[in-house]
Amino acid sequence: MTISINQYANSGNLSSLQTSVKSLTQQEKLLSEETSSGVISQSYAGLGDGRAQALNLNPQITAISTWQNSITSAQNKLTVTQSALTEISSIASDLSVNMMALKGDFGKEQLSSSSQEAASALSTLSNLLNTSDGSGYVFAGVNSQVAPVANESAFTSGNLMQGISSLVSNLSSAGGDSVFQDATSLATGTGSYASYSVFSSELSVTGAEASAQQSVAVIGANMTTSVGMVATEGDDATSTSTGSPIKDLIRNLMIVASLGDADTSTSGFSDLVSNLVQSTSQITTDITTEQGKLGIAQNQLSDRSTYLTTISTQLSTKLSSITSADLATVSVQTTQISKQLQASYSLIASMKGMSLASYL
Repeated sequence: MTISINQYANSGNLSSLQTSVKSLTQQEKLLSEETSSGVISQSYAGLGDGRAQALNLNPQITAISTWQNSITSAQNKLTVTQSALTEISSIASDLSVNMMALKGDFGKEQLSSSSQEAASALSTLSNLLNTSDGSGYVFAGVNSQVAPVANESAFTSGNLMQGISSLVSNLSSAGGDSVFQDATSLATGTGSYASYSVFSSELSVTGAEASAQQSVAVIGANMTTSVGMVATEGDDATSTSTGSPIKDLIRNLMIVASLGDADTSTSGFSDLVSNLVQSTSQITTDITTEQGKLGIAQNQLSDRSTYLTTISTQLSTKLSSITSADLATVSVQTTQISKQLQASYSLIASMKGMSLASYL
C-alpha cells in the first residue's frame, strides 16, 4: 500500500491517515514474521494461491512420517528378535552336539553333564522367549504386552517337566520311540494337554493358530507387513513334532534334562537319542529358516524406508517452495513500508501541530 501524503495534507483527514498507518504497521509486522520464520504465513489463509497445494501436501508428509516411525519400530523389533534367535539357535546346536556324543556307549559322567547343560539351557530359553524390545515382548505376536512365558519356573519344575520326567523314568520298559511320542503329545500344550503348556493362554494354541497372531506394521496407505516371530508358531503336530520348533526344542531339552540316571546300554536309550538327534537337527534348520525370513523382512523394510525418505524429501521441497518466504523481496518491501511509515508519522505530527490560522 502506498500513501499519498499530499492527499492527506490537502484533505486534512487525520483520522484516515492514522487508519492507514495502522495498516502499514500490520504489514510491517507480517513482513517481520516472514523474515524471522522464513515462511510466508503461519496460516493457510496467508498462502494465497498456494493454499490448496499446501493443504494437500502436509497430510501426505505427516502420513509418511508415521509410516517411517512404524518401520523404525519394526526394524528394532526384528533386530532384537534376530539376536534372541541367534542365542536360541546356539542352544539347539549345543544340544545337537551333546546328542551326537551320546549315540555311543558312554558312561554316566557324559550323560550327567549333558543333562545338567540341558537343564541350564531350559532356564536360559525361558528368559530368551520373554525378550522385550522396550515396547513389548518380541515373541508374543499381536499380544505384545503379555509375556509368552507366564511362569519361567514352569520350564524347570512345571507340569510339562514333571510329566516328561515321569515318561523318561519308564524308558527301559516303554521304549525310546514311545517315550518320545508321548513327550511330544504333552509338549503340544493344547486340547487335552493344555495343562502342560508352559506358555501364556494366548500362545497355548496350535502352530497354525499362533502363526496367525503375528504382529503387523503399517508401512504405507493400505500397506502392512508381518513383523517378527510368535514363540509357538509352526505347522500341524505329528507323532514326533509339536508343529512348533520352539516347543520341540523345549521338549528335547526336558527329555535330556531328565536322562541323568538312565541306563545308556539299553535299546530304549539309543532309540530315544536317535529321535532327539533327528529332531534337534530339524529344529536347527527351522530356526535358521526363520532367521532368513526375518532377514528378508529387514531388507524389504529398509528398501521401503529409503523409498519413503525420497518421496518425503520431494514433497517437503515442493511444500517449501510454496510456503518459504522470498527474503530478498521481503527486505525490499520492509524498506518501502518503513519509509512510508516515517513519512506518515511526520505528516501526522505536522497536522497535529497546525492551528486554525494554518488553514487561513
